[in-house]
Amino acid sequence: MRRLLRLAENPARAYRRWIRRCEDNRIALVSGPRISVLMPVCDPPPACLARAIESVRAQTYRDWELCIADDASTSSAVRDLLARLRDPRIRVTFCPRRGGISSASNAALALASGEFIALLDHDDELDPHALAHLAQAVLDEPQANLLYSDEDKIDLRGRRFDPFFKPDWSPDLLLSENYVCHLLAARRALVNQAGGFRPEFDGSQDYDLTLRLSALARRIVHLPRVLYHWRSVPGSAAAGALNKPDAIAAAGRALAAHLAPAASVEPGLNPGRWRVRYPIPESARVSIIIASGGSVDVLRTNLDALAATDYRNYEIVVIDNSKSSAIEDFLRDRPVRYLDWRNKPFNYPAINNHAAAQCDAPLLLFLNDDTEALAPGWLTALVEHACRPEVGAVGAKLIYPDGRIQHGGVVMGLYGHCGHAFKGLHAARSHYFSLSDVVRNVSAVTGACLMTRAAVFREAGGFDEAAFPVAFNDIDLCLKIGALGYRILYTPHAQLRHHEAFSKTAEDLPPSAIELARLREKWKDVIARDPYYNPNLTTTREDYGIE
Repeated sequence: MRRLLRLAENPARAYRRWIRRCEDNRIALVSGPRISVLMPVCDPPPACLARAIESVRAQTYRDWELCIADDASTSSAVRDLLARLRDPRIRVTFCPRRGGISSASNAALALASGEFIALLDHDDELDPHALAHLAQAVLDEPQANLLYSDEDKIDLRGRRFDPFFKPDWSPDLLLSENYVCHLLAARRALVNQAGGFRPEFDGSQDYDLTLRLSALARRIVHLPRVLYHWRSVPGSAAAGALNKPDAIAAAGRALAAHLAPAASVEPGLNPGRWRVRYPIPESARVSIIIASGGSVDVLRTNLDALAATDYRNYEIVVIDNSKSSAIEDFLRDRPVRYLDWRNKPFNYPAINNHAAAQCDAPLLLFLNDDTEALAPGWLTALVEHACRPEVGAVGAKLIYPDGRIQHGGVVMGLYGHCGHAFKGLHAARSHYFSLSDVVRNVSAVTGACLMTRAAVFREAGGFDEAAFPVAFNDIDLCLKIGALGYRILYTPHAQLRHHEAFSKTAEDLPPSAIELARLREKWKDVIARDPYYNPNLTTTREDYGIE
């Protein structure tokens, strides 16, 4: 345990140990698709440029070409280095005047003859087996036409740090931040179909291209391996997003252009992150279903906070599962619909299924009575996603009374079943590439605050009253909704305080062995490999640390 704590407290040391112990990208591949590596060049440090070029020449996969377009570099050392290249697999063009990175990238693209295009910045490095893994992925997935890998950063001394172990394809996360980034590869025909690079988005031209490629791609493949080393030097984007404010602005413009007119874009909670706002139909009425266990004080806190919400098209439905008249008496003079479920055995699915059947609103919000909304816009943040036809369920950011995160989405596979992302970490801080602070795709969300469309709820069969009467019924519902092809989302823009005792642990309140066995059997595939979590991350903690 002490060793695990040390690793969690020192990510750089943990990653160095992980590299020594775990990473093995070696692969032997003789033939496959030709890959054209595009490298726009504009006055990089010559030593970094030489390393970038050498990282391509050192590839174990041999069927590649390096297409370099020099954007009128003023450094004679850079021009001389490029002029001296004699490898027949390297093509170089010198632009007569500076046109910007998109113009140079398009010039490099014009040199390419490969079936696939991969992007490499002029001072970064590829892993020696990067192109071999790309080629093998294409052989394994013949329909793949857009691919990306995990990445890390590298300093001037060649020391690697700050790995980004990414999820599989996550369309809503891409709209929140450019998580795809490096290494990016696509079929050349797809890049040409998308129109190549657009100069109006210089600084975030790769993000703009990725957005357009993703809209056209048939099959998007994630390679959960660190195949790209992003050079971090003072003043670079790798060293900090705030170093490139023009790039952030360009990213916002690219995203807005991609989404217009269906949605608008606002700055997110952190620099370089975005919040996409979707229109809400006038008919989007919400039934807020609250199952009460009998505590008047708990319910009063909940209802008082609901009264402050700025989204007014809702009703409150309280279903009373207590053994007294206290809740009924408390609600008598409040604008709340009361359902009597007293003196019946506790069965969370049965309680909520019964309540949902009494509601005719198109949106259902299942809300624990021990929650407390923290800002007026919380319900709007849920509704704007739940109304989207591709979305099946949305969950909120839940915070313990002491300011720590209780729920940031559910990760399947933790502890052999599932756990809450970022649980126990400080809610006011951003965690793991801002994933705690952006809208993103997840496999499940907690039923303590879960919104879904009533039609989707019915299509999924509601909560399973027989298999999961106490535990995992919310997880099961989300996984059923996901299996129907809908997205499950987490949004940090809906924040609630959850008055669940922070000291409670899985050991204090273990799930029924029968329910746990049912979950593991029914959903064994997603427990074995959650697509929105990375296999290089820990399954014994909830902090997104390295195993």
